[in-house]
Amino acid sequence: MAVKVFISYAHKDEQFKDSLVEHMSGLVRANVVSEWNDRKIVPGQDWSDEISENLASSEIILFLISSSFMNSDYCMGVEVQKALSMHKEGSAQLIPIVIRAVDWSDSVLSKIQGLPKDAVPIASWGNEDEAWVNVIGGVKSTFKSLSQSHTQLGRLRQKECN
Repeated sequence: MAVKVFISYAHKDEQFKDSLVEHMSGLVRANVVSEWNDRKIVPGQDWSDEISENLASSEIILFLISSSFMNSDYCMGVEVQKALSMHKEGSAQLIPIVIRAVDWSDSVLSKIQGLPKDAVPIASWGNEDEAWVNVIGGVKSTFKSLSQSHTQLGRLRQKECN
């Protein structure tokens, strides 16, 4: 079963979200992940409900960190708070991905290990594709960790039933 990935970003950074989705396409085609972002909301749907429902049902939450993201009341006030709660209770893994240079050291998100390597912003890499490959590698290691946790949990539940 595919791991559900929720992508949160400021709309000013949509090109970075598009690049991430493109680089995740191999994982999507292999049915390792299913990806959701707010551009999948169709006309007539309540966008706030759709975001809340998809965030709550995700196992991995990716935040594309930039000054625009940090400036967004919705991203920081609603999505970050819910995601941090899910991360702390263990129902989801939150991963900040730094896409543009920003001072986020005072943010509640700064305590969580981010990507790419050394939290060097995607836009600062000489080759953005290499940066995204680094990000995908980090996300894959999270999938493996989640998969192992699910396997161990399944074994524990099976022992309890016996």
